[in-house]
Amino acid sequence: MAKKKEKLPQFISIFIAVAAVILFILMILLLRFQPIVISNFTIPELSTEGYIQVEPTVEVLEDKGVVNLTGGCYQITAYTETTQAQSIADGLAKIIRTRPNTHDLMKTVFDNLGIQVLMVKIVDMRNNTYIGRLILKQGNNILSIDSRPSDGIALAVRTNSPIYMKEDLMKMYGKNIC
Repeated sequence: MAKKKEKLPQFISIFIAVAAVILFILMILLLRFQPIVISNFTIPELSTEGYIQVEPTVEVLEDKGVVNLTGGCYQITAYTETTQAQSIADGLAKIIRTRPNTHDLMKTVFDNLGIQVLMVKIVDMRNNTYIGRLILKQGNNILSIDSRPSDGIALAVRTNSPIYMKEDLMKMYGKNIC
C-alpha cells in the first residue's frame, strides 16, 4: 500500500508536466494558424474601454492563496491554489528559482518565439469563477487566449505587462476603498 501512495504523487507530477507541454504546443499552433492581423482599425481585444488597470498583491497561506487586485477605488479579493499564489508572489518579487515553474517556462518559450504578452484582462465571472484573457502579440499577429486569471497574473508580473479588470466586475464584486 505504501508503494502506491509514493507512486501517485510522481504520476501526478508527470501528468502535469505532460499537460503543460501539450498546452504550449497547442498555443504555438494557434499562434501559427489563427492570427488576427493588425490593421488601421481598433482590435476589440486591445481595447481597455470599460476596464480598470489593477495591481496585484498576494498572500500565500498554508491551504490557499489570496490574490488582491486593486484599481481605482476598488479592491477585489480572489482565492487560488497555493502553487498559483506562490508563483505570483515569486513573479512580483522577481525571484528566479533553480528550476523553472510553469509560468517561468511559458515566459521563456514566449521570449524565444518572439511572443509578447501585451496585457491580461479579467473579463467575466461565471459560476463563481473569474474568466481571463491573455492578449499576445507575435509580429503583426494578435491572439486572445482564454486563461485562468491566476495564470495570466503570474505571466503579467514576469513580463511587466498590465492587468485589467472589467469595471463592472470591480464594482459588483469589489469593495470600495476610497
